[in-house]
Amino acid sequence: MKIETYIRQPYPFYYEELKKVLFILCCIAIVSFLFTYLFEPFIVNVNEHKINSLWIVFLHSVIPIPLTFVYVYFLKKSVKKIENWTLGKEFLHLAVILFLIGLASFLIRDFIYTNPDNWTFRYFWEEIRNTFLVGSLLLIIILPLNLERLIYKHSTVLKKTPINQQNLKEVNTVTKIQTPIVEENFELDIQTFLFAKVDGNYLEIFYTTSNGFEKHLKRLTLKEFDNQLSSFPFIFKVHRSYIVNLKAITSISGNAQGYVLNFKEYNQGIVPVSRSKIQDFNRFYSNISK
Repeated sequence: MKIETYIRQPYPFYYEELKKVLFILCCIAIVSFLFTYLFEPFIVNVNEHKINSLWIVFLHSVIPIPLTFVYVYFLKKSVKKIENWTLGKEFLHLAVILFLIGLASFLIRDFIYTNPDNWTFRYFWEEIRNTFLVGSLLLIIILPLNLERLIYKHSTVLKKTPINQQNLKEVNTVTKIQTPIVEENFELDIQTFLFAKVDGNYLEIFYTTSNGFEKHLKRLTLKEFDNQLSSFPFIFKVHRSYIVNLKAITSISGNAQGYVLNFKEYNQGIVPVSRSKIQDFNRFYSNISK
């Protein structure tokens, strides 16, 4: 149960910026090439080589770049809610990538080696095993360490941020919100507004009520909604999919993805603050807490 809880912990989705992914893959390829060429960690039979050993090392170092990039490209398109990304999902997809790299290494054996048994299960297993032996450093050591580092970092920064429930009675403003369809324009009571989140082509807007909370679905983009609330300094975009009322926050906790916000009466899921927004959030939240 402890392992299950651990792998369900939120983890950053690092694959949104493909240029950075490509840069990191190239750096890993260079390190892999230098390490393999200089230290020769695997036993090889030079007599079976069809091409120079240097080119073999180069191929094994470079092949992961296009494979991983294509996989990450489609992964980025398939993941709709990055706030639901977990350590377990990161483990799983990196393991799939390692398997694909091992498979590719097996499929090019005929191009590299003269061994007549290239297509046997023995060499298939050997390529998969060797790939996972190298990749295990990332899976078993780096990911958990990075998770703990991020949790510690965000929790430490959070301790310096004043967490005070704000007095909504200071605000007594009802503002009219315009939508693309005039008939669907509506009034927003800032006193009861908690947060809004993207739901496909719609926006879910959450309010407090005498019975807890309720949500309304509006045909409106987050950007359009945010622009119309620009006169309220305590309305803040904490995530690409969320806008919140800073004065309605009751508590804040930290995880590897950033912060998690809690609101009175709302316990139906998490409201995240993305890592890229943490510094701005701390500044805005501190200002309204004074």
